[in-house]
Amino acid sequence: MNWTQGELDALRRAYAAGTLRVSGATVHGNGTLGLVNTGAAIAVGSGTLNLGGAVSGTLAPTSVSGGTLNFNNSSAVTLPSLTLTGGTLGGSGDFSISGAFDITGSYAYITGSGSLTTQGTSTLNLANVSNGYLGLNRNWINNGTLNIAGDDFVYLGLPSGGTTTLTNAANATLNLSSTNASALVHYTGTTTVHNAGTLNQNVSGSHTLSASSFRWAYHEGIRAYGISFAKAVGEWSLAGEASIRQNTTL
Repeated sequence: MNWTQGELDALRRAYAAGTLRVSGATVHGNGTLGLVNTGAAIAVGSGTLNLGGAVSGTLAPTSVSGGTLNFNNSSAVTLPSLTLTGGTLGGSGDFSISGAFDITGSYAYITGSGSLTTQGTSTLNLANVSNGYLGLNRNWINNGTLNIAGDDFVYLGLPSGGTTTLTNAANATLNLSSTNASALVHYTGTTTVHNAGTLNQNVSGSHTLSASSFRWAYHEGIRAYGISFAKAVGEWSLAGEASIRQNTTL
């Protein structure tokens, strides 16, 4: 199925094999969408795909290279993997990624009032831009490994403000491997970085993390060598158990 122009509100009940591809159109999927995987599932290159009904199928691979993919589902949607090389992931529904989440290419955005939960390895490395950023305006819970690499950073609260929380859950790992001096940057709104797992600073030099507030789990003290905490608004607090580890010699 391929939509390239216009607006379609016809996905009331659709079952298909292959790729649901949106390139320039606006497609509203308000009914049941069932995809039988044949090596491709959802691809949004431009335009907008709004999913609001029940979604089934393996949904792999799913890719967004431009435009917007909105999950407005009342029940959470699980994707085996996702590649974001540009454009926006958004919507009011919750969705999770059980496997790899690769954020590559150019500037990208994750927005919306729903939550994003990642279980596998997530990597931010925007090879096509210098000092690129991921605009994060959605609550993201990392239950796996999140790597911020290259020379890139996460822009918390971009573009619309409101409430944005990045949570590194218990037993999860957040690797700050970017050469950018500020891997986590407050833009606007109420932004929170909550570490309940392990945070690794993997690049030498001084690094600043900025947000409205920080919540660091406390376990045998905080060892954040080379990291300074800049609070744009509010305070930061300690809760639970976790660790912050410096992996380079400064």
